[in-house]
Amino acid sequence: MTIFCFVSCNDKKAIYSEKFHAKTSEKFDLKKFNDNKIDSIYEYALQDTIIKLYEGKDLYKKELIYDNHSFKQIFVYDKTTNLLVNQFGHFYGMPVGIWKSYDENGVLISWKNYDENFDFSANELIPMLKKDLQIDLINDTNYQSLLIDRFSYKRLFLFTSYCYAVQINSMGETRTIKIDGKTGEILSDVKDFMLE
Repeated sequence: MTIFCFVSCNDKKAIYSEKFHAKTSEKFDLKKFNDNKIDSIYEYALQDTIIKLYEGKDLYKKELIYDNHSFKQIFVYDKTTNLLVNQFGHFYGMPVGIWKSYDENGVLISWKNYDENFDFSANELIPMLKKDLQIDLINDTNYQSLLIDRFSYKRLFLFTSYCYAVQINSMGETRTIKIDGKTGEILSDVKDFMLE
């Protein structure tokens, strides 16, 4: 048992801060914003990406919105220095990627990898669901609401596994699909019908 724990712990992917820039010099484009803003907001499109710039009381914010509004990357800038202070991303509200925080000098002070423990990303989940279950997370507009989350759970009492959960709410029906975050195996696919 001790040997198994040692091997499985050493098998984890390590991501160090040096790999994703321990210092940032990224600044909010204040001139572009001021030249184009309407009521503290400036929005424009660049190819398939919608870019929104906002002004808050103590900060500036930039949102990059991709793939039919399913992916969103957010950058928060200090209003005094215009330097980047926070960077994070979502897929249908689920945290994805590496979230970073910088101090007032642009030095990375904390980070969290939300993709850790999963062998495939939300980007890779999209074609898997389309191929295996004919569910298009990007282009299907028939869903009234869609929720995606990930979590850990105990499997075989001893080992922790990681799982994606996709909940699709459509007319009179809720479908919940759980997918193993390591293997991509469909763990469950349950439909609940609403009673009238």
